[in-house]
Amino acid sequence: KGAPRGTVFLLHGIRADKSQVRGWARMLADAGFRAVLVDLRGHGRSTGDWLSYGVVESRDLTQVLDALDERGLAVGRVGVMGLSYGAATAIEWAGMDSRIAAVVAVAPFASLRAVAPGYAPLLPASFVESAIDVAGYEGGFDPDEASPARAIRRTSAPVLVIHGEDDGSIPPWHSKQICAAGGDHAELLLVPGEGHRSITDAAVVRGRSAEWFARHLDPPKKSDLEPGRHESSGARVLGSARAVASLLP
Repeated sequence: KGAPRGTVFLLHGIRADKSQVRGWARMLADAGFRAVLVDLRGHGRSTGDWLSYGVVESRDLTQVLDALDERGLAVGRVGVMGLSYGAATAIEWAGMDSRIAAVVAVAPFASLRAVAPGYAPLLPASFVESAIDVAGYEGGFDPDEASPARAIRRTSAPVLVIHGEDDGSIPPWHSKQICAAGGDHAELLLVPGEGHRSITDAAVVRGRSAEWFARHLDPPKKSDLEPGRHESSGARVLGSARAVASLLP
């Protein structure tokens, strides 16, 4: 088959594991990309007692990418595709690691503080805010950094945000807010008739994500490179839980 066209990480939703996005991984592998499936911290076979809604998970993913780089397994440009919790994490990771060259985020939340009240509609807003602060203290992370809408301003990577118009769990306005913050490097695709669960299997998600990564991860043609120009990037490694990853192919 030859060398992969690039490397794409696949990130699952909350209370799930990497098997949730195996179909996406196979689709991208069939399209010629190396697909990396990761159990995010506190999920599947990965360790970790606290979920940080993308903040510490981004550091974990940087360590996974470092390890793959050291082994020569991260081939070409690197992209990331995630669902819901994983979609938010994907954008946050791109905001801290300049090696991420393209993102597809399916049904992300705009921020932890924006999404949490929707899951506790009967509780006073002040109680929910206090609970988030306590969770951040206990979990060792800043809840205000759990914000794709903030993180997207810190990356130049092109970000495709896809959301079902009938999503009652995380309403589409979350994605609209993210794309508004992303400006000209963010693109929004709203899918009629799809909800938070059904969007995973929507044909348009598979088609557009494969096209997005082909456009932004495929190696540039020699004629497109300036003489003497090369790309280089790096990332700072921070402490994290052990993340379990699988590669396809």
